[in-house]
Amino acid sequence: MNKRMHERTDSRTQAMIRYKGASFVGVVENLSLKGLFVTTDQKIDVNEQVEICLYFYGFDSDLSFSLQATVVRVTENGLGFNFQKIDVNSLTLKKKESAPEPTDQPAV
Repeated sequence: MNKRMHERTDSRTQAMIRYKGASFVGVVENLSLKGLFVTTDQKIDVNEQVEICLYFYGFDSDLSFSLQATVVRVTENGLGFNFQKIDVNSLTLKKKESAPEPTDQPAV
């Protein structure tokens, strides 16, 4: 029986996890409104608090944000986290430089 209240969406994006002064990078396997699973070889005990920064890379911009999370699952493949809210003050949207706009000159 699935006890999740929010549907998980498959995802492949980078996450940086900060725990007790150290940090490491993992790959987000799935994400919901209140939780995520990160593939990593690092282990942190259940109920420990961490800070996670998620990075989403788009065609014309990149988005990142931080959240406070609690470890709720530890597996051989990674860590499951639950979070209560996203820190909207940490939201960063970085526009990428785009190619110059084409001119309106007729084709030859």
